[in-house]
Amino acid sequence: MELESIALLLGWGLLVGVVFSIIGAAGGILASFGLMTLVGVTDPNAVKPMAQIMTLVMVMTFLPLYWQRAACVPSMGLLLSVGSVAGAWLGSSFSSQYLHDMQVFRPLFGVLAVLIAVQIFWKVLFRPSAAKQPVVSQGVHGFSLRKGHLDFSHGTRAFHIAVWHPLLAGFLIAMVAAMFGVGGGFLLVPFMASLLGMPMYIVPATAAIPILIGCSVSVANYLRLGAEPDYGVLVLLAIGGVVGAIIGPRLNRLARERWLQALLGVVITGIGVKYVLV
Repeated sequence: MELESIALLLGWGLLVGVVFSIIGAAGGILASFGLMTLVGVTDPNAVKPMAQIMTLVMVMTFLPLYWQRAACVPSMGLLLSVGSVAGAWLGSSFSSQYLHDMQVFRPLFGVLAVLIAVQIFWKVLFRPSAAKQPVVSQGVHGFSLRKGHLDFSHGTRAFHIAVWHPLLAGFLIAMVAAMFGVGGGFLLVPFMASLLGMPMYIVPATAAIPILIGCSVSVANYLRLGAEPDYGVLVLLAIGGVVGAIIGPRLNRLARERWLQALLGVVITGIGVKYVLV
């Protein structure tokens, strides 16, 4: 492999790792774009597990960094994970059989990218301002699970969430994510931030738990069904992703999140339009 190709893979992996670990979403979309367009992988059933393996590596890198500062709701993550097991298995089984042709997979992936971009722009425009969120120095505490509800607190805010909500959401999100070979953060983040009202400071690491479980199940099933990843390419992307995932949580406190999200929305819109039209 030429030096330019090695540098490109490492650099793209670094970018994906930084973005994914700060926002908690779009890592799989960016990784898949790199594999299909920058590398030229032509087999969708290779792209999907490769993107999810990269997602797994990044999650395992940045999750402990968030965990150390109590920026995670592990009980919420585990409930989402319970639902994600069946969803990831069903989604990867369906996709392996019916979305194995790049001419079919690529435009559908483009539609998914456009929908994700719309969701990102919606969040940028309509999410409550940072001033209304608890300060980042306040950790998560007061966990309890009783009478079919999960209770916890972040700063001065108390949350009381019906257990079936994350169970059902975990199943549906993991199924969609496995079908397209992504992590599912693009749905997990708005589910927790918008529907449940959780502050963004604790969302990325909480979303990482079901992403870790769902992607593991999905990748295992793709490999069982005969997927053949390019491990040489994957290693280089993963090395860059690990470095980015280490940097990202340290930038999480400093970055102007809405600016980054808006820029990401523009990039993903371009990816989606390209795959739908070309």
